[in-house]
Amino acid sequence: MKKVVLTLIVGLLISAPMIAQEETGTTETSEEAQATESSTEVETGDKYLMFQNKHALALNLGLPGIGAEYAYNINRNLNLRAGFLTFALNDFNTDLDISGQSVNVNANLSSQVFELLLEYQPSSNSAFKIVGGLGYLNNVGVNTLVLLNDDIGFGDLLIDNEDIGDIDLTVSWTSIAPYIGFGFGRAVPKKRVGFGLEFGTYYAGGPDVAIVASGMLVNTSEEAEEMEENLASYAWMPRIMARLAVKL
Repeated sequence: MKKVVLTLIVGLLISAPMIAQEETGTTETSEEAQATESSTEVETGDKYLMFQNKHALALNLGLPGIGAEYAYNINRNLNLRAGFLTFALNDFNTDLDISGQSVNVNANLSSQVFELLLEYQPSSNSAFKIVGGLGYLNNVGVNTLVLLNDDIGFGDLLIDNEDIGDIDLTVSWTSIAPYIGFGFGRAVPKKRVGFGLEFGTYYAGGPDVAIVASGMLVNTSEEAEEMEENLASYAWMPRIMARLAVKL
């Protein structure tokens, strides 16, 4: 009986370290697996954190103007953008030769656009994007004043150019216009500063035409409606923009 008890005690003493080593190895393996899983989650999360809840301000330059923009990253693929563009060219004056007559043309260009856009990036590993939204076009167009520089003679009859009169022509778009475009560059850059290019178009519909004429040309005002019909096909307004963004 004593020999049996002694044998059991010796067996336990020999096997105890081996059991402890197995338990330690199992614990270490479990901890390593958890650490690997945690590391994988962190790496995956870090990719998304680059895009999550970020803000940026941007400067836009191109057609139809220059302006500023605010961008907010909604999630991995979507960005919300709001901004405005403006441009003005006043008193552009030139002389043209039309049918042998010297004509003075004074032009004024104006453009104000307010935008609300949604940007979709199919892949977080690419800067390619598709953009859609709305633009409010506020009096985007041109105003032109045309008048003769010289008097006109018909035989012995000489007509003063001021008596002939002038034509004041305005072609403008004022509407809420859907926008669609594509480009490259992130609304909220990965680094502190990012650069982008975008190409698109507004559907603005045909322009409004107004003609104010004086003197012998006063009846020209009646042609405004016909001119609107002729310009109705000019419904698409291009938007080509270079963008410099700074992450906040």
